[in-house]
Amino acid sequence: MPLRSALCLVMILALAACGKGKPELAQAPMLPMPVSTVPHDPDNNQLMKAIAGYVEQAGGPQNSRYEFTRIDLDNDGRREGLVMMKNPNTFWCGIYGCRMAVFKAHNEGFSVLSEVTPVRGPLTVSDKRTNGWRDLVVMVDGRTGWDRKQVALQYDGNSYPAQPAFLPAVYAANVMTDGVRIFP
Repeated sequence: MPLRSALCLVMILALAACGKGKPELAQAPMLPMPVSTVPHDPDNNQLMKAIAGYVEQAGGPQNSRYEFTRIDLDNDGRREGLVMMKNPNTFWCGIYGCRMAVFKAHNEGFSVLSEVTPVRGPLTVSDKRTNGWRDLVVMVDGRTGWDRKQVALQYDGNSYPAQPAFLPAVYAANVMTDGVRIFP
């Protein structure tokens, strides 16, 4: 029985050490949570709200139709919105193409960065960057006396070019493979 008595004594001492007689440890002060450096990527509902505001501001019909895709153009962790307006054709499009809007993503939503017209799909979001933003390769349909061509829209520090028809053609064979193809 001496082993049993020794175990009981150890347990009694251990329980006594956990009681009120034990001095309490000082609790470390609470530090504020670190500010997150990860940006908030606004959701598609916020983009839809921004597009609705854009259509209203442009005087577009309420039944306007469009395609959109989201992709990070400026490498900030937020996906911008590329919106190709479609219908009604007589408002958003002409014989040479349609209007495309680029929406800049912010933590709280979107703002219109650029309007480009006229363009046709397909559009390639290139892996090549200008001023930190991905180049957008769009199709420009031939006007009278002009050939159909692909051009690279390059960010100038404030926006993408509004009128692609006057830009030089891009003849690189890798235009359609080095990037993401959208609006086929």
